[in-house]
Amino acid sequence: MQNPALLFLLAAMALPAYAAKRVTVEQLEQVLVAFHRTSDKKVAQQIYELDLTERLSEDLLARLEADVPGPLAQQALLAVADASAFLDLPAGDIATLAAPDLATQSSMLALTAEYVHKTVPRLPNFYATRDLSRFENTPIEPPLYTESRNTYEPLHEVGRSSATILYRDGSEVVRAEIAKSDKKNKSKFAEHELSTRGVFGPILSTVLADSVKGAMAWSHWEQGSTGLQAVFSYKVPQKASHYTVVFPSEGTEPASTFGKDSAALPADEGTEKARHVPAYHGEIAVNPTDGSIMRLTMVADLKSGDPVIKADVMVEYGPVELGGKTYICPVKSVALSLDHIIYRTAISAAAAALGAPQLRVNDLLFRQYHLFRGDVRIVSGAGEGPG
Repeated sequence: MQNPALLFLLAAMALPAYAAKRVTVEQLEQVLVAFHRTSDKKVAQQIYELDLTERLSEDLLARLEADVPGPLAQQALLAVADASAFLDLPAGDIATLAAPDLATQSSMLALTAEYVHKTVPRLPNFYATRDLSRFENTPIEPPLYTESRNTYEPLHEVGRSSATILYRDGSEVVRAEIAKSDKKNKSKFAEHELSTRGVFGPILSTVLADSVKGAMAWSHWEQGSTGLQAVFSYKVPQKASHYTVVFPSEGTEPASTFGKDSAALPADEGTEKARHVPAYHGEIAVNPTDGSIMRLTMVADLKSGDPVIKADVMVEYGPVELGGKTYICPVKSVALSLDHIIYRTAISAAAAALGAPQLRVNDLLFRQYHLFRGDVRIVSGAGEGPG
């Protein structure tokens, strides 16, 4: 009888290596210029083949989207930009201002703490529309698990949906989603869809409270969509972390939750989920004048050998009008995961680990904000006269 471990090794060796072409933001712009007169579909295919080594800013993304041939290329640009959301900006995009002194930095962080502890809890109850676009690549299946090996596909869109998000008493409630996905593009691994919870609710207070027990340091100045932003980097040790990452196990989906909502994440019927609370790090970009948080990233520090390699979340905030007043609310979020496909036909746990890593990227846009309130009208009883 042959040694199973040898079979697993040979199967892994038989897998060809597939990787997107790594390019800088400047090289991406050059690619788009070269394909300026090409069809929308072909430009989109070329963009999906790229992997940025730097973060593509929202302003540059908007300019590039206006220059590409059509909606397919625009969607591809969005996917590639979202995948770069946790990287550093190109050196030329970072504001060349001197770092503030320690007293000024402390003052900014004090304003941020006051914003999170006093202003955020006073947000009114509201609801908004959440538009979700899902992107993923399709890795090659090991021949050990399939009769006909599927073809590798780079990052591509696999579905869209819309949902109503309710924000009430500091927590978020998601109403039933309305799917818009095309069945032809539906993910082969749909049971592994990426999800996040807590973007509206506890994420800000969770990160700020956790970082107090970790480390916070000045990073750089950055030009945001609403003006100059002060960017701080932070690190949270595992013992202080409240960031929960749910690992997939036999057909479950990778998920991320924050703070108190993490305990409310239910397990799917008939499946098991491994919950981990890792150390994590990231950046907080704040308005230096009032401490409001304009951008937040969370990058999980996962261990070697975990089924999930990456589990990262980014949230961007902007001014939103509610009831005649302006509030700072989430306007965009990106969730990214890189995890091994777990095949149901795996002979053992060692064989399951041979699954090629699959990249998933969720783009979430929040729009159509409205106050959540009821109107009460007193009506006189039937048959009563005036007065």
